Amino acid sequence: MKKQSTGDIIVRLFRIGMRFRGWFIAAFIVSVLLALVSIYRPILTKDIVDIDIIRHRSFDLLMQDVYLLIGLVVAETVLNFGLVYLSNYISQYVIRDIRERLYRKLIYFKVSFFDKTAIGNLVTRAVGDVETIAVVYTDGFLMVFGDVLRVVLVIVAMFQVNTQLSFIALAILPIMLLVTRFFQKRLKKAFADERTWTATQNSFVQERLAGMPLIQVFNRQEAEFEKFDSINVQLKKALLRTVFFFSLFFPVVELISSVSIGLILFYAGYNALYSSTASAGDVIAFIQFISMLIRPLRQIADRFNNIQRGLVGAERVLGIMDEDHGMPNNGTLSAENIRGEIEFRDVHFSYDAKQEVLKGIDFRVEPGEKVAIVGATGAGKSTIISLITRFYDVNSGKILLDGHDLRDYELFSLRRQIGVVLQDVFLFHGTICENLTMGDESITIDQIKDAARQIDVDEFIERLPGGYDFVVSERGSSISLGQRQLLSFLRAYLSDPKILILDEATSSIDQESEKLIQQATDKITRNRTSIIIAHRLSTIVNADKIIVMDNGKIVEAGKHSDLIAAGGYYSNLYRGQVVD
Repeated sequence: MKKQSTGDIIVRLFRIGMRFRGWFIAAFIVSVLLALVSIYRPILTKDIVDIDIIRHRSFDLLMQDVYLLIGLVVAETVLNFGLVYLSNYISQYVIRDIRERLYRKLIYFKVSFFDKTAIGNLVTRAVGDVETIAVVYTDGFLMVFGDVLRVVLVIVAMFQVNTQLSFIALAILPIMLLVTRFFQKRLKKAFADERTWTATQNSFVQERLAGMPLIQVFNRQEAEFEKFDSINVQLKKALLRTVFFFSLFFPVVELISSVSIGLILFYAGYNALYSSTASAGDVIAFIQFISMLIRPLRQIADRFNNIQRGLVGAERVLGIMDEDHGMPNNGTLSAENIRGEIEFRDVHFSYDAKQEVLKGIDFRVEPGEKVAIVGATGAGKSTIISLITRFYDVNSGKILLDGHDLRDYELFSLRRQIGVVLQDVFLFHGTICENLTMGDESITIDQIKDAARQIDVDEFIERLPGGYDFVVSERGSSISLGQRQLLSFLRAYLSDPKILILDEATSSIDQESEKLIQQATDKITRNRTSIIIAHRLSTIVNADKIIVMDNGKIVEAGKHSDLIAAGGYYSNLYRGQVVD
C-alpha cells in the first residue's frame, strides 16, 4: 500500500467534503460572522470601562452598551451552535459517502484479497477507522479556519487598542507553536499504534468467535485468553500514551496562558505607576484578548491532535480505496445465450509461488452433460470450481466456454449463468425468502414456492415458524445442516443457471437428508451442464463422465462402470467406501 503524505490526505478529504459545497459555504459564512462578533466583545468592554464609566460616568450610555454586549453574547452563542451543527452535519454526510465508497470497493475485490487479509482488520477499517475520519470535519477544516481567523482578528484588534501590550501578548506565540509541534509528532505515532492494535484485536476476536467450538473442544480457553490479554495490554499501552500526551498538553497551555496574563498585569501596574499609557479598559480588554488568543491557539492544537487520529484512520481507509484488487473485467461477450460447453486446455494454477495446485489439466464437458470430479483432499477439485467461476484466473493454459476464452466474457454476465452449491452453506441473517432471492426483487414468492415444490423442499420450509418468512440466524445456525443445504439447492435453482456446480454438497449430512438432496440434485441438473465434486462416490455413479484427480493431475476419466472395470485409482476409492 502506497504511503501518502499528510498533505495529500487532507486535500483528498477536502475534495470529498466539497461534494457538499452548499453546506460548506453556509458553515464558512457562519464561521466568519462568529469571528467578527466575538472579536468585538473586548473592544466594547474597553469602551464601557474607559468611556461610559470613567470618562462620561453616564448610566444611559452604560446600559446602552450593556444591552449591546448581551446581544453580542447571544449572537455568539447562536453562531457557535450553528457552526458546530453544520460541521457535524457535513461530517456525517461525508462519512456516509466514504463508507459507501469503501464498501462498494470491497465487494468487488477478488477472492484472493480476502484469502490474505484478516476480516477483523477490514471490519476495523470499514467501521472504526471511517468513524475517526469524522473528526477531520467536526474539528478540522471549518473549525480550524474559524480559529485561525479569530487569531488574526484578535491580533489586529490588539494593535488597534494598545501596541505595547500587544507585543507582550504575542510573545507567547513562538512558545505555543513549539509546544504544539512537540505534542503533534508524538500523538501521531501514538494514534497510529492505537489503530494498529485496535485492528489486531478486532481481527483476533472475530476469528476466535467464529472458531469457538474448536477452542472449547480442545480446551484452549485459557491459552486463547492469554493471547487476547497480551494484545489487550499492547492496546492499553497505546491508548495510555495518547492519554498521557493529552493530559500533559492542556496544563502546559494553561500555564503559558497564565504567564502571559501575569505579564500583562505586571506591565499594566508598572505603567499605571510611571507613565499611564495603558488605561483600565485596555487592561481589561487585553485580559479578554489573551483568553481569546490562547483559546483558539489551544483549540487549534487540540484539533490538530484529534485530527491526527482522523488522518491516521483516513490513511488506512483511503489506502484500501486506492488498491486495485478487483478481478480484471475486460471481456465484451455476453454469456446470456451460452450452451454450456466447458473445456480446460493445459491449465496450470497456483495460489502462491510456492506450490502448483493444478498441473496441466485437460478435459471437456459437453453442453447439458453431468460430470463428476473425484479425488483425495488437496487433489485440486475445488480449485477447478474457483477457476470456472473466475474467483481466480489461470497461470497458464486456457479455460474455454462455448469455444471462447473465459476471460472474453463480461464477468458479471458470466457469473449470472453459473449456479453454485457449496459444502459450507452460507446463509445471511434474514428471512428464508431474502436468502433465496439474494435481493433480486424480480423473483416473486409464487415463483419461490413453485420452485420449492419442483425439487421437493417446500415441505420442510412450510413446517418452519412463519414458513418462507422464517428469520434465519447468522450463518443459518437456527436450522439443520441438511436444511441449509436444501435451501442452497433452491437458491441455485431459482437463479436458473446454464451451468450448475455442486461442491461436496452431501459430504457432511445424514442419510435421510442425503436422499432428499440426491432427489433435488437429479432435478436441478436435468438439461443443464453440471459439474459435481463428490466425496460420497455412491452419489455420482450415474454421472455422464467421472474425472479422477490426484495431486493436481487427472489420472482417470470415464463412466462409473468403465472405471470400476479398469481396476485403477477410482476403483480402489469406490471399493474402499463400499467396504467402509
